[in-house]
Amino acid sequence: MKIKLKFYVFFIITSVFTSSNLIYSESASEKAVFHRNHIIKILREIKPSVLNFPCDPLPECLPTNPEERIKNPGFHVSMYRKAKNLYQEGLVYLFEKNYVNAYSKFLESQSVIDKLLESLSQVYIDRAELMFREAIEKKNPNEPNDMSLVDISMDYGPNSKARRDFARPREIPVDLRRYDPRNFHWSVNKYNIEQATQKGYEYLGLAKEARKKAIEIDKEASKTKVLSPDSLVKRINYYLKSIEHCKQVKKNAEFVFGLKYPYDNYPLHNQFGKTEKIDDREGEIPSLHGVKMNWSKNPYVLPKNLHPIFDFRVPEKWHVDTADALGLVFEDEFDVMIKFRYYKNNKPPVEILEDKSPPKPQRPLPDT
Repeated sequence: MKIKLKFYVFFIITSVFTSSNLIYSESASEKAVFHRNHIIKILREIKPSVLNFPCDPLPECLPTNPEERIKNPGFHVSMYRKAKNLYQEGLVYLFEKNYVNAYSKFLESQSVIDKLLESLSQVYIDRAELMFREAIEKKNPNEPNDMSLVDISMDYGPNSKARRDFARPREIPVDLRRYDPRNFHWSVNKYNIEQATQKGYEYLGLAKEARKKAIEIDKEASKTKVLSPDSLVKRINYYLKSIEHCKQVKKNAEFVFGLKYPYDNYPLHNQFGKTEKIDDREGEIPSLHGVKMNWSKNPYVLPKNLHPIFDFRVPEKWHVDTADALGLVFEDEFDVMIKFRYYKNNKPPVEILEDKSPPKPQRPLPDT
């Protein structure tokens, strides 16, 4: 009898604890703290992306007058500021221990972030796809030594005539070379170019899939007319994952450009800052983002760990993307490394021969 009684007592106690766990719900303070931490993490993470891509398409979406940009900085920047202001209001309520209002403001901020990321993620996918398409095509259609990915795979495969000519022993100077030595890098880099292309498009597929999942959550919410806070967080995380995959796509595209055009960074090594003299073309000092100088004397050019803003192998219009893929703000990198904004006594260490870079606002663009 005593054994049965003990069993019943144990069963009742276990049932009470189990049921209490099932009906447990988070308090307003716990929800507010969770969403506060989620928002501040996102705001930090996406700030470079918002500043690099304030609207779409760039640069047509921005006012030509630099002073007008202060009033109209772009859709993404405006939404970012709105989300940040709502977050600040919620933070004040949180510090006042008014958890209900804090939670409400944080949800408003997340809703704005959600709309921002919906637009920003599509911009990332479009730019990443276009950048990679250009990476595998010819950079200069009029250049006879330029090649697309398909041409490289066909002409420099394992059994191709070009590779046989490269490996063919010859007696110098009697036996003449049967190939242009400037084309040798195609066979050396062929495999890596193909692998980087495959990996880049794999990431692009993952980016599209992540954004598709986020959109599907929106469709599910349209049936019930209500999007729960957990679904909102889940959708935001999918958008962030899509953007992160796109950054990997751009890194692979940058790698493909570097493998295809290894000689384009010659001005960074030449003591005169000029391009290489090839055939009947004389070397010249190239301009980068409208600025012309002796690039070999720029103190920030370190070929061993080359900053993407100096990479002549990648077309200039994609330098925003290569800098963004590293979490950098392109405008800041340009002002520091090419315009020498913070250099001592405002005296640039290298003479700027020509400056046709776009004008900037006289007063800095406010963040809030």
